[in-house]
Amino acid sequence: MATPSDHLAAAEREAARIPGLANGVQLRPIRKVGIVGAGTMGGGIAMSFANAGIPVVLVDTTQSALERGLGIVRANYQASAAKGRLTVEQVGQRMGLLAGSVDDAALADCDLVIEAVFEDMDLKREVCTRLGQVCRPGAIVATNTSTLDVDALAAATGRAPDVVGMHFFSPAHVMRLLEVVRGRETAPEVLATVMQLARRIGKVAVVSGVCYGFIGNRMAEVYMREAEFLLMEGASPAQIDGAVESLGMAMGPCRMLDMAGIDVGARTVIEYGKAGGLPPDDSYRAVVRRLFELGRFGQKTGSGYYRYEGRTALPDPQATAIARAMADAHGIAQRDDIGTPEIVERLLYPLINEGARILEEGIAYRAGDIDVVWTAGYGYPADRGGPMFTADAIGLPEIVARLAHYALTRGDRYGYWTVSPLLASLAAEGRRISDFAGGRA
Repeated sequence: MATPSDHLAAAEREAARIPGLANGVQLRPIRKVGIVGAGTMGGGIAMSFANAGIPVVLVDTTQSALERGLGIVRANYQASAAKGRLTVEQVGQRMGLLAGSVDDAALADCDLVIEAVFEDMDLKREVCTRLGQVCRPGAIVATNTSTLDVDALAAATGRAPDVVGMHFFSPAHVMRLLEVVRGRETAPEVLATVMQLARRIGKVAVVSGVCYGFIGNRMAEVYMREAEFLLMEGASPAQIDGAVESLGMAMGPCRMLDMAGIDVGARTVIEYGKAGGLPPDDSYRAVVRRLFELGRFGQKTGSGYYRYEGRTALPDPQATAIARAMADAHGIAQRDDIGTPEIVERLLYPLINEGARILEEGIAYRAGDIDVVWTAGYGYPADRGGPMFTADAIGLPEIVARLAHYALTRGDRYGYWTVSPLLASLAAEGRRISDFAGGRA
């Protein structure tokens, strides 16, 4: 078995290879990029292109929103200059590559247009419809959605072969990962162009097929699901976070969602429910939905799973009381015997199991792609090689046995602990998850 570092280096190289894509595909030239939405994500994406010397036009609905977004970009560049990472001249050069407009017509000469508006299906569909009309023939239309149906958004444009998902991670000008989502009708040259463009702007790109949450957020959903059940059973946020942080995770699930925004996480669950994707389980993600209802959005409001003094997370008895109230409302018994080994298994093993499902469904091409996503985008420790590499290191029979244990002890009414057929078959055959040669994506 390779070392974790050798595995990840090889996996990053392999992630750039798209099975079934003919050699010599004619790439579409990308000389100018348009971005719809001048918020935090849109501004970060704009910086990624400006940093690579590519002109960008940012479009938003109001002049004030546009000026606010461009002001944040300028402040970010000036902060880098203050730390000696950029010269004043470089700040001026990069800002000179950025233009702003409140008129969609400014996108008409762009080679690539990325929508980066709020994560709401109706809003994104409306924006995609507009882009289908305003973008020139041959321009690539991309959506930055983190969870929503790329095929549905592609259909809204009326030009689905030109459409691809480009899921940047926040802050977009810092995070290396780019999930490139291949729609049902995405043209091969569009996919190849975006993969090459990712390298040009310094990103490591991984191709995903279309499903809820793609690779990373689909797996993160089962991770957060189990973290919330542990909370309702009596574990504290600090206990849960500490268990996985002791393995080297950059941040535990509660701290991570507090930083990303509980409002963002809750709305994602709500949108998934609208699409019919949630199990018929009233207790599913009950804590995050209740925190959202109470306006506890995490760091930005000073309280979420924790309370905050500045950026310092502190235990919050109110959050504990909320989790207990949700447990009582849903008939979940409180326990005082939850230890670190159980927390680690209940967070990590469903994550691995979902990764196996993603492989068997053809959403990811290979196990190494999943490892790249989680180490480059979700803080999984590189010295453990990623969740699928970890699965092989632990041994698939052990993981299957422990999933079966939790199905028996916790119940499996909604399939939370049902073992992936791929994982079960590989374990029975004494093979590794890295042995699986998938396809599709």
